[in-house]
Formats: sequence, C-alpha cells, structure tokens
Amino acid sequence: MRSTDYFCFNCGKNLKPKPPSTSNTEQLIVYLKSIFLAPYGIILGIRYLRQEESKSKIVGVTAIILTLITILIITKLASDLMSNINDQVNIQRQQFEDF
Repeated sequence: MRSTDYFCFNCGKNLKPKPPSTSNTEQLIVYLKSIFLAPYGIILGIRYLRQEESKSKIVGVTAIILTLITILIITKLASDLMSNINDQVNIQRQQFEDF
C-alpha cells in the first residue's frame, strides 16, 4: 500500500480519513459556518490546517480569522448592548427616585 492510499485494495478498509474538500462551494460553506457558528469555525480551521496542501491551509487560516473577527464583533456588540441597558436602567432609577 502507498502512503497516498485512503482505502485498502483488498478489503476496502478505510486507512485514513479523506481530506476535506477545498472546492469553491465547500470553501463558501466553511466560511459561512465560521461566521454564523463562530466557535465551530476554529474546529473547522484546525481540521483544514492539518492537511498538507497549501490551499487547505489557506482555507483553515481564513476560517479561523473569520471566526475570531466574528467573536470580537459579537463581544463588542454585547458589551455595547449591556452598557446601553445599564444606562437606561440608571436613567429610569433616577427618574423613579426624583418622583
């Protein structure tokens, strides 16, 4: 058996997992998962980074970067929302105390 074989010629047993696809459609799916399922994008990125092809490594790095950017944006939006809610509650509390 060669090191590039994925299945045994005699019995058909899976020798090693098939590498993830790097087609344009699959890349789009990976990138969308990285954005909308943010923590999962890191797992996908690592899966692609473990491959030997440079195209797979680029897809992996891009997925991880998109995931990190998404996490940062969501964290910033959540922080701003909490700050806004806190300000509104304080204004309401002040109005209630003045009443």
